[in-house]
Amino acid sequence: REHKVTQNAEVVIIGGGVMGTATAYHLALKGCTDVVLLERRSLAAEGTGHSGAIVRQHYSQESIVRVAARSVEIFEQFKERTGVPDVFHQTGWIKIGDPGTREAMEHNIKRNRDFGVESYMLSGSDLVELVPGIVADDIEAALFEPRSGWADPVATAQGFANAAATRGVKILEDTAATGLMVDGSRVIGVETSQGTIHCDSVVVAAGPWGKTIAGWAGIDVPIDVTREQDLHFECDDETYRPRLPVSNNHDFFYWRPETGNRVLVGDGYPKEVDYVNPNDFNRQHDSSFENKIGGLLSKRLPEFAKSARIVSGYASLYDVTPDWHPILGRVPEVTGLVLCIGHSGHGFKLGPGFGELMAEEVLDGRAHSIDIDVMRFNRFAEGRLVEGQYAGNQA
Repeated sequence: REHKVTQNAEVVIIGGGVMGTATAYHLALKGCTDVVLLERRSLAAEGTGHSGAIVRQHYSQESIVRVAARSVEIFEQFKERTGVPDVFHQTGWIKIGDPGTREAMEHNIKRNRDFGVESYMLSGSDLVELVPGIVADDIEAALFEPRSGWADPVATAQGFANAAATRGVKILEDTAATGLMVDGSRVIGVETSQGTIHCDSVVVAAGPWGKTIAGWAGIDVPIDVTREQDLHFECDDETYRPRLPVSNNHDFFYWRPETGNRVLVGDGYPKEVDYVNPNDFNRQHDSSFENKIGGLLSKRLPEFAKSARIVSGYASLYDVTPDWHPILGRVPEVTGLVLCIGHSGHGFKLGPGFGELMAEEVLDGRAHSIDIDVMRFNRFAEGRLVEGQYAGNQA
């Protein structure tokens, strides 16, 4: 019979992706090391590890812009902070706007300079120079952020976790949370596959499983889980292989380089939504998805499409809220319960900053370095959904 143990901790974090590991790191950095992080599989095994991992700052909500800018700062300091090199590739990032959004993009550029985000509009010739072989005749608006880029998502989570562990945080992989212990209106512990952990605070950073975990404390969070697909291409010809990430809202897909000769490509919204059970879904990509992406590449990057070949693909998950923005912070109904879920497919780039804010929620009672009130859980009951200026969850 398996022996299960009882432990005590100040804080338990559920989820070993970028949100959970960044929170563990920032707690430790602030001197709170009596922390246990639970990951039912391995670090970054789910959403984080399958993230497009584009790092950008172009948003229209002030709080999100500030978090994105802070996250870029942390990515720039990643080696110094964690000892792990070559995680953030600061290539710059391009956004291609859908027809009619040029004015909104220009407004956002001007507004976001107040928050330290530098970007500028591109001419057609600029775009062709940065993305050789792109068909740009019908593109009316594109911008470039020089301090943005892309990151290795697995190395990011592992780097934060290792830096936290070095400071004394306990990282438990292959250990699933199986229940929350609640006394009245206060969380007092977590049941796990390895035993019980009594604690004062629980941070839920479990992505698509966050709804289930919050439900253990009687909290019903409005999250749907969707299945999302991506493909890896290889291309030996450097001439037309993309050198920097592009979020293409004209054709609703993205691409970004990876190390070596690979390029990651996925689609974007609007598209048909595939709602799934996170515990039972097809992790393989569909053949029809290959056809869709192949058609989009042939239209927009025809020279790359001619020489590129698909080498792998996968399906992963988004945890989507009604307004496509995350649920962050303490839950008033349950003392000690902190949520960091519902990132709706654009959370990775914000993870370093969100981790810092969740550490403030736990230790100081409220995030204070950046105001995140617009993203608190009670906004749904109060009818205060977050609205971006344009492009849905992209801004």
